[in-house]
Amino acid sequence: MKPVVPVIVLVLAALPLVLYAQAPTAPADSQPTQVIGTFDRSSIVLAYYRSPLWSAILADRRFELKTVKAANDTARAKELEKYGGESQELAMKQLDGKAPIDNILAVLQPEFTELASKMKLSAIVESPAPGVKVATVDVTSLLMDWLKATSETRKMAVELHQHSSGK
Repeated sequence: MKPVVPVIVLVLAALPLVLYAQAPTAPADSQPTQVIGTFDRSSIVLAYYRSPLWSAILADRRFELKTVKAANDTARAKELEKYGGESQELAMKQLDGKAPIDNILAVLQPEFTELASKMKLSAIVESPAPGVKVATVDVTSLLMDWLKATSETRKMAVELHQHSSGK
């Protein structure tokens, strides 16, 4: 029976260390350790398609279309004309939330990186995953600044948001 007593003593002596080694849990009312930047999807879609950046892309495509038509490159001209219609259709679907906004997110990536660094954000997302408890900060207006949204675009975004919220 003597060998059992030292084992029990060792186990009991190590117990506080084992409990201390477990990951601590934060109290329910404590501040989250990470902050996520969020943005309003419809506002960003609207600002992107009304931005000088998008206007420049369209101007480049129109110039190319004019050039290929002058060169009688009908195949490329058809592709460019198709691009215009498809872009408009995509924009409408994105605004309605029925298409991914990957093309816009790709353009915004440099600004996401800069904002995340400046504001010490863990990520910038449309919205955090359901059930995830993190602090959020809305960066919509900062992204709209980067896209050079006009006051008219901002007003339209507010109206669109109010309309979709049912206000």
